Amino acid sequence: MRTSITKTKSPVQELFFIISPPRHILSDVFVLKDDVHYLIGHKFADRYSTAHISLFKYADEHVDDMVRHVETKVSTMKPFNVFIKNLNVFSHGSERTIYLDIVNKYPVRDIFEKLIKEDANFTPHITIAKKLSSEDFLKAWPYLQGFAYSQHFLCDRITVLARAEGRWIHYKDILLGE
Repeated sequence: MRTSITKTKSPVQELFFIISPPRHILSDVFVLKDDVHYLIGHKFADRYSTAHISLFKYADEHVDDMVRHVETKVSTMKPFNVFIKNLNVFSHGSERTIYLDIVNKYPVRDIFEKLIKEDANFTPHITIAKKLSSEDFLKAWPYLQGFAYSQHFLCDRITVLARAEGRWIHYKDILLGE
């Protein structure tokens, strides 16, 4: 008698791979987002998004294969400290994004490049307010540009979120090797 194993399609079809900072930094980012909300006088697009360092998104029916790929790659990487210092700005035409700067970008870039590909434009950061209009940016930035901030945390895992019912939920943590 012969049995066959059929591969079933995963109900999850979109993943988001991130580095998630600890609670004290999540709290600091929430307060900074609250300050931007107060300064511009209205909500903004990513007002309630949780603080994170984006690595990449993956949308396909083979999510389990991608998770296994990431597990294999990061198992050879050692945990490292992520140093965060002060606010900075990205320009996107007339829009601006305010973010917390990652001082030691290379270890995060190394993870990104080993998982995806080399990309000179990849800049690890923690977003505070994404794609603000010029008017909103000019309301907030004069009050925030001199803000001194310095924190660090141990990155020992990649957090995987799954898209479900229009929002991102925790799917899995993948530990870096030791």
